[in-house]
Amino acid sequence: MNIFAIAWDSIWHHRTRSFLTALGIIIGVFAVVTLTSLGGGVQKYVNQKFAGVGANLITVMPVLPSVHQKGHQHKFGGGGGFASVPSALTPTDVHDLNHSGKSVIRSAAGVITVPDLLNRPHQQPISASIMGVSSPYFSMQKLTVKTGSLTGSGIVLGQKAAKELFGRQSALNKTVVVNNQAFIVTGVLKSAQGSPGSDPDNTAYLPLSKALSVSGQKTVSEIIVAASSPQTVSQAVTDARHILLKNHPSHNFHIITAQEILNTVTSTTKVITDFLAGIAGISLLVGGIGIMNIMLVTVSERFREIGIRKALGARDGDILVQFLTESVLLALIGGFIGTILAGLATHVVGKAVGIPANLTTSSVVTAVLFSIGVGALFGVLPAMRAARLMPAEALRTE
Repeated sequence: MNIFAIAWDSIWHHRTRSFLTALGIIIGVFAVVTLTSLGGGVQKYVNQKFAGVGANLITVMPVLPSVHQKGHQHKFGGGGGFASVPSALTPTDVHDLNHSGKSVIRSAAGVITVPDLLNRPHQQPISASIMGVSSPYFSMQKLTVKTGSLTGSGIVLGQKAAKELFGRQSALNKTVVVNNQAFIVTGVLKSAQGSPGSDPDNTAYLPLSKALSVSGQKTVSEIIVAASSPQTVSQAVTDARHILLKNHPSHNFHIITAQEILNTVTSTTKVITDFLAGIAGISLLVGGIGIMNIMLVTVSERFREIGIRKALGARDGDILVQFLTESVLLALIGGFIGTILAGLATHVVGKAVGIPANLTTSSVVTAVLFSIGVGALFGVLPAMRAARLMPAEALRTE
């Protein structure tokens, strides 16, 4: 008789018990596959975001002089985090980079965040961010105007900010207020997706000089430099460092590339995903223990069957393979159900949060192999117990 038919018959005959036994495998596979698929989706999302911004961009960030010694490069995020470091970068640095005469440096843009609120005169403020940027910033970030112009002394609004301020009315040439100072809307951007952590649609952009005046700041938060091409990024970093060292001999700045940021974000996401998947994998261990317990019970219930088969000539290996097959089949059923549920969950969550998350071939193969491995590993002990039974002893069992 076919061993798979025997195994399936046993599982189906005790289908409620079999389902409860496989539940641990279902939960484990569901959790692991869902987390790894969503993690992969997040990595794709980050890659797409950075690819959309441009691989030819480098960013100059402030660091403490004692943290960044000359000739030694720190990875992105070193020195306790750049956001907590007072900036010594100035508009002069932006000017020097733009007029360096270096062919590999196409343009440079200073950026600051204005910690004030945006509103129409005598109206409640909205939650939009306010940034001060040099004019090359828009082309660097691939932001284009829908109406109006990106140049001039006025303010440029993202789509969402314009809609919150003026509803269906045209925002162009209307007045908005930042820190009690009035600005004319000279442009409204097309809807766009920014780099991770930014939302151009919900941002208002002031010329850098105006933003510095409004906020009272003397320095810029960062400087974005566009190399002439992705292939010249390395040379652009060298040239930009040489230019900035003339103004900052203490080396209180750090230059990072988009690829370095991407690598750091990707590796961090992978570590977190693997860690969470490892925790979720504990339920696979619990499911495997459940399979072993039930298979031991199954062996005890089928002593007479084992004795009869051995008396009719079945070898120890035949009995071992039969019960091991049943254990693996039970785990595979759990893995199959868990994978289907993971596919549904990944699709729903991916759509809800806007990331390209779907089941991959590798995740399905991993789920199948894990199921087979768990079934085989935890089914060995019960199968060996069944195989070692003596026919006479098994037939005496009631």
